[in-house]
Amino acid sequence: MDQVQIQRQRNSGEWVTVMVVQNLAPNITNAMKATARSNPGSRVRAIDGNGRVVDIL
Repeated sequence: MDQVQIQRQRNSGEWVTVMVVQNLAPNITNAMKATARSNPGSRVRAIDGNGRVVDIL
């Protein structure tokens, strides 16, 4: 099973990986929502193993 990196964007514009989850829709959604709650006002995205954006909040 592939893994997906959940990243948040810092104020400087840099993307930082905060967790890695399995590439399953519920896992990605839950991880992105948790990251958004922990970092209000930050953009959150999911990146696959090839560097492609899977989802973004």
